[in-house]
Amino acid sequence: MNKLIAYFIKYPIWANALILITAIAGILSLFLMPKTFFPEMTPNRVYINVAYPGASPKEIEEGITTRIEENLNGVQGIKEITSRSSENACRITVTGNEGIEVDEMLQDVKNSVDAISQLPRGAEKPIIYAQTSRGLNGLSNVVGYYSLSGPDDLWELKKAAEKVERDLLATKEISLINIIGYPPLIISVEIRENDLLKYNMNFNMIANAIQMSNIDLSGGSVKTNNEEIIIRSMNRTTDPERVGEIVIFAKANGELIKLKDIADISLDFSEIPLKNYVNKKRGVSFVISKTTDEDLDEIANVMDDYIVNFNKSQQNFEMRTLFQFADLLDQRIDTLSYNLVIGLLLVCVVLGLFLSLRLSLWVAFGIPFSFIGMLSFGLLYGMTINMISLFGMILVVGILVDDGIVIAENIYAHYERGKSPMRAALDGTIEVMNAVITSVLTTVFAFSTLLFVGGDLEMMQEMAFSVIVCLLFSLIEAFLILPSHLSSKKILSPHGQQKRQFRIRLEKLVNFMRNKYENLLEKIVKRYRLHVWSPMLFIFIILGLFSIGWIKWTFFPSIPFDSIIIDFAYKPGEREFRSEKFLWYCDSIVEDYAQELIDEYNDTIITYRSMNLGSTENIGERGSHVGSLRISVKENQLISTIEMSNEIKSRIPKDSTKLFEKFSVGGQQQFGIEISISLQSEDGKELQKASEWMKEKISQYSGVKSVLDNGGIGNRELYLKLKPKAYLLGLNEMSISNQIRQGFYGQEVQRLIKGRDEVKIWLRYPTRDRNSVADLENTRIKTASGQEFPLYELAEYNIKRGKVKINHIDGKKEIRIDANLFNSELSGQINTQIKRELLPKLASIFPKVDYQIKGQAEKAEDSATRLSIAFLISIVLIMITISLNFKSFYQSRLILMVVPIGIFSAILGHGIVGKPFSTLSVWGVVALIGILVNDAVVMLDQFNKNLENGLSIKKAVVKAGKSRFRAIILTTITTVAGLYPLILEKSFQAQFLIPMAISVAYGVLFGTIILLIYFPPLILYFNDMKRARKWIWEGGKTVPSWDKVEPVIENQKRVASFHE
Repeated sequence: MNKLIAYFIKYPIWANALILITAIAGILSLFLMPKTFFPEMTPNRVYINVAYPGASPKEIEEGITTRIEENLNGVQGIKEITSRSSENACRITVTGNEGIEVDEMLQDVKNSVDAISQLPRGAEKPIIYAQTSRGLNGLSNVVGYYSLSGPDDLWELKKAAEKVERDLLATKEISLINIIGYPPLIISVEIRENDLLKYNMNFNMIANAIQMSNIDLSGGSVKTNNEEIIIRSMNRTTDPERVGEIVIFAKANGELIKLKDIADISLDFSEIPLKNYVNKKRGVSFVISKTTDEDLDEIANVMDDYIVNFNKSQQNFEMRTLFQFADLLDQRIDTLSYNLVIGLLLVCVVLGLFLSLRLSLWVAFGIPFSFIGMLSFGLLYGMTINMISLFGMILVVGILVDDGIVIAENIYAHYERGKSPMRAALDGTIEVMNAVITSVLTTVFAFSTLLFVGGDLEMMQEMAFSVIVCLLFSLIEAFLILPSHLSSKKILSPHGQQKRQFRIRLEKLVNFMRNKYENLLEKIVKRYRLHVWSPMLFIFIILGLFSIGWIKWTFFPSIPFDSIIIDFAYKPGEREFRSEKFLWYCDSIVEDYAQELIDEYNDTIITYRSMNLGSTENIGERGSHVGSLRISVKENQLISTIEMSNEIKSRIPKDSTKLFEKFSVGGQQQFGIEISISLQSEDGKELQKASEWMKEKISQYSGVKSVLDNGGIGNRELYLKLKPKAYLLGLNEMSISNQIRQGFYGQEVQRLIKGRDEVKIWLRYPTRDRNSVADLENTRIKTASGQEFPLYELAEYNIKRGKVKINHIDGKKEIRIDANLFNSELSGQINTQIKRELLPKLASIFPKVDYQIKGQAEKAEDSATRLSIAFLISIVLIMITISLNFKSFYQSRLILMVVPIGIFSAILGHGIVGKPFSTLSVWGVVALIGILVNDAVVMLDQFNKNLENGLSIKKAVVKAGKSRFRAIILTTITTVAGLYPLILEKSFQAQFLIPMAISVAYGVLFGTIILLIYFPPLILYFNDMKRARKWIWEGGKTVPSWDKVEPVIENQKRVASFHE
C-alpha cells in the first residue's frame, strides 16, 4: 500500500485518470439509473379471490374459505393466512416468511387450492395471483391517479375512457392501466312474470334456450373435389336486439315465441352503485401503474404530454392529474438535493476556515468523487434514484471528508515541520493510514448490518448501500488522489497577504482553543478517577428529562399526509341515494373551508375534491351504504393536513355521524394504524361481545379520535320458513329459494366478450317487480306439476341482521379493532396503557378470546428486534476491527465505552429539536455507532504513538488530545453541518428522515464534546483497572506500573523478543 501511495504521488496523472474513469462511469450511470418513489421491496404475499354470486358471508366461509384455509396448512414457508368472507366473494391473503420466493409460494398455493375436490355449485374458479408491489402499502408501483370528466352521461364517459386507455397502451412506456368509475356491463334480460305464467315457463327453460342458441359452433367441413369448406354456426352475439330474436319455443300452430316476446332486453350497466365526481363533475379515474423495469419519470412525462394534447383536442371532456408520484418524487428530490448542496457548501466553508482554500477544495472533492463512484456501482447493484438512496447521500456528506481531513491535516502538519511537499504527502498519509482505515471500516460495518435487517425496514437497505460504497470510494480518494494533489507547494502554501493575515488570525484562534483544551485536560488528568464518572451525570440528566416528558417517545413520528380522506358507512342495506346526499353535504363543507383558507392565506391550499360512491379507502367497506371524499392538499408550510383534517371533522355535525356504523376523517398512515388489536376466537358471539367491550374502553382514552372494527353488522336479511302446504305440494327449501333467487337476484346465463369488456347475460324480473317486500310475497312459485301459488301461501318469514363479512386469521374468526389518534405521536403511550390496563381484563372477562397487538406497535416491536440484532452485530464487527488494528481486545472495549454517550446524546438532540424519539431514531443510532468511534480511534492511535515515543502515560494522553483536537473538531463540525439543513427542513416530504438525521448529528455533536473531556481520563482509569487485575491475578507486594499493562508497550516487547 505504501508503494502504491508513493507511486500516485510521483505520477499524479494516474490520479487524474482514476478521476476521469470514475466520472465517466458515474455520470453514465446517473442517466441510466431509473427513478422510483421508494425502493422496491421483495413481494411476500399470494392472494386468492373466489366469487360466489348471491351467497351470504356464512355460506362462503363454510363452503369456500375454511376449505381453502385447511388445504393451505400443508404449504411450507407461510407466516400468516388472513381471509375475508363477504357478500358474493371471499379473499384470502397468504403471507410468506422472510426471504421466501413468491413465485414458488404461488405455485404451492395453486397446487393446494387445485387439490380441493369440489367447491359449492355456483362458485367461480378461484383466481390466484402473487403480490407485485410491497412498499408503500402496495402502492410503490403506482405512477399516479388521473381523472376524466365530462357530460353526465356514463356511456359517453366510458367511450372516452376506452379511447384514452387505447391511446395510452399504444405508447411503449405504459403497460398497466386500471379504470374506476363505472360498473361492469351486462345484457339485462328482464323477464315479465305474467308472460312466464302465460306460456307455462320458468327461468331454467329460458336460460337453456339462450345457452343453446347464442353460440358459435364448428360443425366440421365439407370436402369437395375442388376445396374444403368449413361448417360453422356463427350465432353468438352481444347485440341486445339480436339476443331478443332468440327463439324460446314454437307453438303447435308454428308461431315462434322469441325472447323479446317475454322479456325486455338491453345493454346496460350493472346495478352496482359506483359513481365518481371530481370537483362536482361526473367522471372516471385512471390508475396508472408500472412494472419493476419501467421508469416512473418517463411514464409521468408521457401522461403530462398526453393530458395537454387531449385537453386541446376535446371540447366536452377534460383530463387532469389528481396525484402523481413522480411530482412528489421530484419535489422530494429537489428538497433533498437542496439540502445536499447546502450541506456540501457548509462543509466546504468549514474546511476553508480551518484549512487553506485550495487544501479544503481538494478535501471536499472527496464528496462528489465518492458520489459518482457510488452511482456506477449502484447501477450494477440495482439501486434506483429514490428518497432513501438520496437520504443516504445526505447522511454521509459530512462523514466523507473525515478521512480526508485527518490525512490533509496531517500532511499539512508534516509540511509545516519543513518537509518537502511530496515527502510531507507520503509521510503524512502513511502515518495515519491504519487509523483512517479502521475508522472508515467501523462506520462501514455499522451500516453493513443494516443491509440484512429485512422486514418493514427492508426499503432502508439502499441507504446503507449508498453510505457504504461512498465511504469505500472516499478511502480511495483519501489515499490515492488527495496525497497526489497535495504534494504541491502551491496547494500547501497560502497565497496573498490578505489570506495570510486571515489564516494567521484563525490559526491563533485554533491554537488558543487547543491550548485551553490542553490546560483543561491537565487539570482533569490530575483527578481522572473522579472525572471519569462525569458522563454518568449526563446520562442521569437525560433519563430525568425523559421521565418528566421533556423528551418524548413514540413508535413512529407523526408525519402529515398528502391527502385528507373522509370515509363513512351507514348500516348495510342503506340505499345509495342517502349515501350520495351525504357526500354532497361533506363536499359543500370542504368547499366552504377551502374558500376560507384562500381568504386567510391568500393561496389555494385545497387543490381538488374527488368523491366516490360505493367504495372507501381506509375503512375497507363497499356497497350502496358507503362513500369516500378525497381532498388533495398542496404542499405548504402554512397549515398541516393534520390540523385541516381535525378542523373538517369538527365541522361535520355529530348528529349526522351518530347514524354511521363507521366514520373516519384522516389520511393514509405511512407506518400503519396507530392502535390495532386483533381479537380471535372460535366462538363468534363471544368474539362480537369482546370487540364491543374493547371498542368502548379504547374510545374512553383521551387523544383517541375514532375507533373502528372490520366486522360490523350486515344487511337486513329475510329468513323464509316453509308452511306445511309447501311440503304437501312437493316443494322444499331448495326449489322455492332457487325460484326466488332467479327472479330477485338474477341468474347468469353466459359470459361474452364485447370489445375490452366481459359482458354477462343476466336474467331476472324487471326492477318494478322486485323493489318491495310485497313483490316478494306475491311472487308466484311453480310446483313440479305446473301449479302456481303466491309465496305468502307457502312460507312465512322474519327479518333480522346478518353478517357483513367474516374475517379469519390463521383459521380463527377475527375482529380487528383499529383506533386513530388526534396526535399519532401518542401511539406508544396509549398502546402501553392498553397493554397494561385493558388486555389483562379482556383475558379474564372473555377467556375464549385471544388477542394480538397489530399496527404500529407490532411494526415497532419487529423493527426494534431487528435493529437490536443489527446493533449487536455492529458492536462485534467494530470490536474485531479495532482489536485487529490496535492488536488489543482491551483497547477495543475501551473505545466502545463512548457508545452509550452517543446514544444518550442522540436522545437529548430529539428533546432540543422537539421531536419524539422513535423507531426511525433508533435506525440513526445504529448508524451513529460506527461514526462516533472514529474520533476515539484517532485519539487512541495518537496516544499509542506517544507511548512508543517514550512519553509517560499522562503526558501521552494530554498530547494525544491536543494533537488531534483540530481534526476531531473539524470532522464533527462537517458531519453536523452536512445534516443540519435537513433537520431544519419543514416540508412533509422530509419529515420521516429527520429523526435519523437528529440521531446522527446530535449524537456526534454532544458525543464528541463529551469524548474530548471523558476519553482521556477513561484511558487512565482503564489502565488502573488492568493493573489491579494483573496484581490480583499474579500477586506481588506492589501494584504493577502503568507501562506493564499498556498493550502497545507489551506488543513492542513481544516483537522485540521475536527478533532476538
